[in-house]
Amino acid sequence: MKYIVWFSGGIDSTFVAWYLKQQGHDVLLVNLKNTYEPNKCCSIPTELFKISDFLWLDLKIVDVTKDFKKFVIDDFISSYLNGKTPNPCINCNEQVRFKILNKIRQEVGFDKVATGHYVKQLKVESWKLKANTFAISQDVWKDQSYMLYRLIKFQDILEHLDFPLWKFKKTEIKEILKKEKFPVNTSKESQNVCFIPDDDYPRFIKQQTFVNLPSGKIVDVKWNYLWEHKGLLYYTIWQRKGLNLNTNEKKYVVKIDWENNLLIVGDNEDLMEKEVNLAEKLLLLPGLKPNLEQIKQKIWKVYGKIRYKWNLQEIEEITENKVIFKEFVRAVTPGQHLVLYAEKDWELVVIGGGLIS
Repeated sequence: MKYIVWFSGGIDSTFVAWYLKQQGHDVLLVNLKNTYEPNKCCSIPTELFKISDFLWLDLKIVDVTKDFKKFVIDDFISSYLNGKTPNPCINCNEQVRFKILNKIRQEVGFDKVATGHYVKQLKVESWKLKANTFAISQDVWKDQSYMLYRLIKFQDILEHLDFPLWKFKKTEIKEILKKEKFPVNTSKESQNVCFIPDDDYPRFIKQQTFVNLPSGKIVDVKWNYLWEHKGLLYYTIWQRKGLNLNTNEKKYVVKIDWENNLLIVGDNEDLMEKEVNLAEKLLLLPGLKPNLEQIKQKIWKVYGKIRYKWNLQEIEEITENKVIFKEFVRAVTPGQHLVLYAEKDWELVVIGGGLIS
């Protein structure tokens, strides 16, 4: 079989390329160049060529700067300036990465696109459904089904994707790469946001927009004045550090009011909610309707996750643009995503999700 491997030069994509070659497949490495800040991030490192030479594999560099800026960076900036905390990786997977990789696959006449995501792909052929989706990988801590959930809307693309890492633990992969003496830094992990290498979001946004970030009031949930904030861009929901409040009590950001330039803080209980409203119609696997009773007729239990590393919690009610949890969930954050999972045959399977409003 002929595989395109999305290749960043990191631990995971390097292992995927090596693994598929060891299995006897033809492999073409494809790096998506999304340079935005010249000489600061996402340039083409020499390591890419060093590793591709080590593997004896061809490397194709594809410039996706224009699409990446339009669909990922501009959206990231706009979301933050509207008081939301976006997840750019989800946006990239939906709008840029997999569409372009599949297009390249078609152009070169290859069979599959493989990436170094930790996720199990499967075809659901029960519950009276026939659809491609994802299940949680063997390495639960590294699982990326949350990041890929929106791909369920591209059933034609999913037919041509492969995620070989689903059955591996990250520790196993590092050991294999060390044993094979790969020129890869196995201690280095990928960054949360690839286009902001220093993780200084306010600096990046100010440089790109020249927006003014005035200081303002920090108030509690009863509107009592507590202190001054340094600019709302520096804060996110459930943040505790950096508030500089003159109190020994633990206080968290519970709301960011951009209209009035207010940072609202409260206790842990003020972060707890059961109801999650969506900014869009709930995205579900083809054949499912946004009605929990209808889903429960086919599936035993439904769970939700409101952030990438958050725990799954059971769902009590589902409508087209709202989900109600059975128990309280902590820190529902506008701009993040709610992802729904079903427990079926001892696996947790992605059935849908949506953007939190």
